[in-house]
Amino acid sequence: MRMKPSKRNRYMAKREIILFVAFALLCPVLKAQDNVAERDTTAKPEIDIYKEFSLTSFADEEPPKIIDSATLRQHLIGVKWGYSLSNVAFSQDIEHKAIGTTRNFGLYYTYYHSLWDKMPYFGFHTGIEYNEIGYNHIIEGDPEAGTADVENKYIYQAIELPLLSQFRVDFWKMRLMINIGPYGYYIFSTDMEGGIPETTNKLGIGLMGGLGIAFVFNPVEFHIEGNYKYTMSHFYDPEIYSAEYWVYTHSNQIMLSFGIFFRLGGAGK
Repeated sequence: MRMKPSKRNRYMAKREIILFVAFALLCPVLKAQDNVAERDTTAKPEIDIYKEFSLTSFADEEPPKIIDSATLRQHLIGVKWGYSLSNVAFSQDIEHKAIGTTRNFGLYYTYYHSLWDKMPYFGFHTGIEYNEIGYNHIIEGDPEAGTADVENKYIYQAIELPLLSQFRVDFWKMRLMINIGPYGYYIFSTDMEGGIPETTNKLGIGLMGGLGIAFVFNPVEFHIEGNYKYTMSHFYDPEIYSAEYWVYTHSNQIMLSFGIFFRLGGAGK
């Protein structure tokens, strides 16, 4: 069927209007795509959150030096002194209380590195410590007989070896530290008359954990730490009081320490 000229003209006009509107709407989209493509070619690479500044980044250096955290290495050696509250947990109702001592010090080594190249805030902490452990044993008096309570101090000198994981977060000129891991000890002497009792287990192992904060002044660092120790092995022979009714004993200790550490160098200085 053949259209009349007037109808054909109206049809052609509508088609041209539709094509014009479609072209007008499509132009901004094409232009935006061109702009995105142009920006992508000149965009700066995204910041890797696993990168961090080296210690020299705070110098007047343009651009600042950035080192992959997975490659950072740092060795520290230092000394710590602490005040401790030592006690022994008994499985039976035995009167006792903690005893405080200031004769706690040691030499330590710390190695900061990346764990399996995945965790950049990891460290290994070990050392050799001289510690005093023990407790106050209380013998109740008899008020009717006019006798008062008697406190007997049981203090032992021990060498301890911690093997700790030390997780840390550095910020400004400070570091937050978290310690956790096992430790071992050996009791080698005592001030008690008669020496170390045969019922005392000289060797033992335990777990320890705590928090600390470091003030970093390269190459010197000042550390303040609080740690808790608990032995998994028996402090005394379970048959110390009776062969039939065993008494389980586990020593524990709360330690507040102050340390001075020196950086020995490493990658990422």
